[in-house]
Amino acid sequence: MKRSVLLLLLVSNLMLVNMLVAQESKSIAQSRKDNLIEILNYRFKGGYYTFEKIFSKTVTYPDIAKANCAIGIAIVAVKVDCEGNVEDVRIKTPLGYGIDSQISIFFNSTEGMWNPCKDNKYTKFDIPIQFVLEGTDTNTEDALLICEDKNPSFACSPDEYYIKKIEKYMEKKKYRRVIAYLDVMIRRDPYNSVYFEMKKKAVNGGE
Repeated sequence: MKRSVLLLLLVSNLMLVNMLVAQESKSIAQSRKDNLIEILNYRFKGGYYTFEKIFSKTVTYPDIAKANCAIGIAIVAVKVDCEGNVEDVRIKTPLGYGIDSQISIFFNSTEGMWNPCKDNKYTKFDIPIQFVLEGTDTNTEDALLICEDKNPSFACSPDEYYIKKIEKYMEKKKYRRVIAYLDVMIRRDPYNSVYFEMKKKAVNGGE
């Protein structure tokens, strides 16, 4: 009974906590983006806006990704040495459905476009890249770069839909379904620690 009450309290507070975290993350997200823009202005030839322009021209939203409503933020760990060589590109939060390939193609296309540096602290950085479909209500505060396209022939579900599913199945103690919906939200909002905490509890049977 005690565990059930705790779960209900946790679920009932999910929307409120999520909203508070989102509000707090806005300033954190902006600080993160400002820092990345500063680094790109220093390291990339032509600066951030040239980098963004090349991204927009190079990256497309795969049809299979749109058909499967693959929406989310790919956090890309990039290493560019001080000689300007792209040494490593690793997608820490892959989205699948051909999206990761698009990201790799983009970074490979920037070979030779990087300025040299004298300090290794400017050689490694994480770039959040969001793929989102028009009209889908989701957090768009965290991404530095956004690839947006039209919906397929049907509307993709907003974040609220998945949050309500999480609440519903958490209350019913159907933790496998909870985990499945949380995985969707983690892909959509990977900087939100609330979802990771919820998943940990669901994996542990609500404990």
